[in-house]
Amino acid sequence: MKTITELIIKEQDFAETMKGKVLPFIKEHKKEGYITNREGLKLHYEMLIHPDEKAAIVISHGYCEFITKYAELEYYFYQMGYSVFIVEHRGHGFSDRQVKGFSKVHIDHFEDYVLDFNEFIEKVVIPESLTERLILFAHSMGGGIGAMYLEMYPKVFEKAILSSPMIKLSTGNTSKHILRILKMLSYLPFVNRMYLPGYHDYDHSYKYPKCSSISRARYTFQYEEREGEQHYQTNGCTYGWSREAFNVSKKILKNASLIKIPVIIMQAALDTLVISEAQDLFVDKLSNGKIVRFEESKHEIFNATDEIILDYYNEIFNFLESR
Repeated sequence: MKTITELIIKEQDFAETMKGKVLPFIKEHKKEGYITNREGLKLHYEMLIHPDEKAAIVISHGYCEFITKYAELEYYFYQMGYSVFIVEHRGHGFSDRQVKGFSKVHIDHFEDYVLDFNEFIEKVVIPESLTERLILFAHSMGGGIGAMYLEMYPKVFEKAILSSPMIKLSTGNTSKHILRILKMLSYLPFVNRMYLPGYHDYDHSYKYPKCSSISRARYTFQYEEREGEQHYQTNGCTYGWSREAFNVSKKILKNASLIKIPVIIMQAALDTLVISEAQDLFVDKLSNGKIVRFEESKHEIFNATDEIILDYYNEIFNFLESR
């Protein structure tokens, strides 16, 4: 078995390696399907079962993301001996939506994400995994879902990796007065599922370098995936989604002490989407948590420079393989 240092794909080789090696490997080894949740929504998932599974890693992806954005991550986990499971949250990828079209992201209650995630674990992950060891990997919005999941279901996972988790969403320079108005408007039925001001349908714009990724090659690969598949063209949130994303912070921080398993937070110093101080406060409330801070990284640490990415994965696999 190779080490993670030997497996890491370099920036200059990324497009060729992904298209010529990683994607064909995943296509050959994956199984995919749908579960129908308690509300009748179909949720799309993918899994790669390692025959000599050390543990099963369950991925909770972020806002406006999709399965193939995690192809590189899936490949590394599998090559290092882990089975991998990922479900596309409602409103994302090939999972059902509660609003028309493919661009708009909406949720009625943030807890719905958590309940969906638990159904996926109960219906797919536990029956299909080969061991009783489950590990959570969760990024951004998925990190908020993951944190709340660990509080609501504290005995399911053995360890958790939260990468730039949305413990608290950044509101930039928006005043508290404006935020209160937006929140009140979100409760109006005819406003709830409208785009929040400033958001709109997918417009095919190439945003690098004004994005959350430092790696141009990785951003370009993910952009091309979005361009080629309309199910991946999620682009903006509704009033209802933003209200729920803002409100969830207090709930997560209030119940953080319920989490007893080892948790590592990968924190990006240049993050403008989530608030680092909330991550610090969250870890302070844990009985077994730590933060690894990447001083020169934006929000998507796994899409940073070659040097940062290598450090990132070394930290992850050291954490996974520690006792």
